[in-house]
Parts: sequence; C-alpha cells; structure tokens
Amino acid sequence: MALERREHRVAVEILYAVEIGRRPTDEAIAQARSGVGVFARGDDAAAEDPYEPVYPAVDKRSDAPRETDWNIVELLVRGTLERQAVLEAQLEPLLERWTLDRLAGVDRLILYLAAWELRYRPEAETTQVINHAIELARRLSTEKSASFVNAILDALAKTRPPVTR
Repeated sequence: MALERREHRVAVEILYAVEIGRRPTDEAIAQARSGVGVFARGDDAAAEDPYEPVYPAVDKRSDAPRETDWNIVELLVRGTLERQAVLEAQLEPLLERWTLDRLAGVDRLILYLAAWELRYRPEAETTQVINHAIELARRLSTEKSASFVNAILDALAKTRPPVTR
C-alpha cells in the first residue's frame, strides 16, 4: 500500500467540501482534522475503508495504521486550489468532446488534485499519483470514471508542462 492514499482521499473530500459544498478552505480542513461534520468516520463506510483498518491495541502493533500526514493533505488542497485555473487550461484540451464542467464533480476534483501533484510536486512518483487517482475514482465514482481518469492523467503525464513566468 502506497503511503499517501489516505492523504489523497482526505484531500479530495476537503476539495469536495470547498468546491461543491461551498465551505471556506480553512473551515473544511479544520473539520477534516477534527473528524466532524461530513468528515465523521463513524458510519458504516469506516468499517469498509481499506486505508484505515482498525487494529486492537494500535500502539502495540507494528502493522498499525500510521497517522494522517496533515501537512501533505494541506499542501495538496491548497496547491490544487491555488493552481486550479492553470490546471483547467492543461486538462481541458485532453478531454476530447468533453468539458470540465460536464464531468461529475468528484471526477473533476480527482483530476485537479492529481494534475497538481504531477505538475507541482516533483518528489511524487507519477505511477503512484495516477494509481491513487484511479483508485479514488473507482471508489468514489464509477468504474468508467476510473478508466477516464487514467486516460486523462496518462496523457497529461506525457505532455510537457507549459513554461510559466
């Protein structure tokens, strides 16, 4: 399991709260950190969450889940939001007969997040970024969305980023 899967999921949830739910960024991040509101994991979905298995005596087990890296979550969220217009301009030509506003909200946010990471986080491994995005699309959207996200991000990864000054 790659290390940042949980951070990607949490970042997409925060982006969703900001863009679709119209929450202020700082408020959405604070709620996610506190696990309140839409970020509460006390429902049935928590039991099925492959990123956060529940282990007894967590502090005593070597296979216990690690803590969420909130610095990475915040970097992903803020970076994506700050560069959203640039990312849209880079993604739009790759959509072929689609526009970003026609995409399901969660698919669009997954694309923005992964595109930001591919362009602005050089230490992130391309294959892992794309695989995490596919997994999120499959889990949060549809199987067709996963294939679509894969195709768009693969095409983006093969293009050179435009020179910005």
